[in-house]
Amino acid sequence: MLNVDLDTPIDTLERELIARERLITRLRCEQTELLRILDVAQVHHMDGAATLREWTRARVDVSDSLARDLVDAAKAISEQPGLVEAADAGELSFDRLVATSRLVASGADDDTVKQSFGYDLSGVGRLRTRHRRLSRRSETDIFADRYLSLQESLDGSRGRLHGELPGFEFRILGKALEERADMFGDLPGPRVGRPQRLADALVSISQDSFEPPAESTTSDTAGPAPTGTRSEPLATVFVDATVAGETHGEAGAEVAYGPQVGPQTLERILCTGKVQVVGLVDGRPVSISNAARDIPPAIRRFVAWRDGGCTIEGCRSRYRLQPHHIRHREHDGDHDPDNLTTLCWYHHHVAIHGMGLELDPDSPPQCRRFLRTSQRRPDPP
Repeated sequence: MLNVDLDTPIDTLERELIARERLITRLRCEQTELLRILDVAQVHHMDGAATLREWTRARVDVSDSLARDLVDAAKAISEQPGLVEAADAGELSFDRLVATSRLVASGADDDTVKQSFGYDLSGVGRLRTRHRRLSRRSETDIFADRYLSLQESLDGSRGRLHGELPGFEFRILGKALEERADMFGDLPGPRVGRPQRLADALVSISQDSFEPPAESTTSDTAGPAPTGTRSEPLATVFVDATVAGETHGEAGAEVAYGPQVGPQTLERILCTGKVQVVGLVDGRPVSISNAARDIPPAIRRFVAWRDGGCTIEGCRSRYRLQPHHIRHREHDGDHDPDNLTTLCWYHHHVAIHGMGLELDPDSPPQCRRFLRTSQRRPDPP
């Protein structure tokens, strides 16, 4: 344990922090030396791994990015021994060792390498980009390393994404997400951060891939959805009748082949498509509702024609316009057009069903506002 506390001088804490980083660097350098020897022995082939990086990720139990750094540093040991010696002597951090070795490998001359020590690590990366020579083989290797990992939590309530793309494809993805995120307006309360907006943009673009962006408002006999799309997603929800009423929908509801859902997600399912509810008692079905459309087609189209776009005050978005119940069905709301208003995807999916905001029922029909926190209905006891 460190012999420090809140009364320890800042300079002392800083020196201790730097000392620990130097220790980490020395240990990483020792790991890279071991990896260099293991690479000569082609250990990854013995264990059926495709690459030394893959083998390192599995055996050492580290992230893909750290496994790549360790393998690159192992290569630098034989090709750039001076850098490793400097790191081992505490003159370079491990991350700078890796960044500088990649800069040298890109073809940068000695003056550029010396110049790089005046840059932070991201600056070294930019220098490397300017000097890097890309062969067809290296581009093929970069493309071969592309991947996207989707990791669902054990209870299915959330998921993580992690991946790597070639630079050009990454720019395409980034540009698409940035442009879609810029379509979304501001919401009441604390400003929604950029990471949250990019996450919303990813979901929005993904939804476009299997649902038409907008439903026809000119005919009750719209043609079939394009191949691979579904205009009316059907959800089957299983509800444990013995606990659902007691917990106000916060337990006992699960989507078929999917996760457990809470009241907000259930509201979203009811609001955007078909739903079939199967009531369970002791694990056996006791009641099954007919799959029923939440809002009849003629009513949906009339409301869309009447409103002409998102009715939230100041919003001009026409992206994936959807009807929404001003008074929810669980509060005795019905499909009467006077109880419906048109919202864009962001205000409907994110603001209401995601963040739990509520519309002010007394706000003007074409300038809808959200209730302030103090005005909202209290949660059920």
